[in-house]
Amino acid sequence: MARRGINWAVEVLKRLKGLDFPAKKEQIRERLKDLYWHGMPMEKILDEVPKGEFSSPAELLHEISEAIRRLEDRGELPVTARRGINWAVEVLKRLRGAEFPINKEELAKRLEGLQWRGVDIRNLMSEIGKDKFESPAEVLHELSEAIKKLEEKGVVQA
Repeated sequence: MARRGINWAVEVLKRLKGLDFPAKKEQIRERLKDLYWHGMPMEKILDEVPKGEFSSPAELLHEISEAIRRLEDRGELPVTARRGINWAVEVLKRLRGAEFPINKEELAKRLEGLQWRGVDIRNLMSEIGKDKFESPAEVLHELSEAIKKLEEKGVVQA
């Protein structure tokens, strides 16, 4: 499904809520237990991450993305698995330093030029009814829901 990566990143951020960064891998492992990515336990994916500590959620998602790439290269995960994570990491990078709550106009400026599977971010933003976002996790959730709406309209293929 097209939005799996974003939904997964939202789930990771939800499970990390309240965790102070920098955070150790074992703290993260505990928060992400019982989470699966394309049928693979998160513990196995985290085993592929060489770092033992992460300075931010964006860094963690980046490292997980790289671990997934290695698993793809070995044929242990489908090659399309990483696509959504990379996009979610880019959203988080662009939100770095943003003051929350953030309004839709400021969010659109920060995400300008970003695309999801060839769909301009402005099209996604137009599907979001909210004008204010309380957290990066909420931004990813709302973008995921916007993608779902565009899938239902046939603009984006699932």
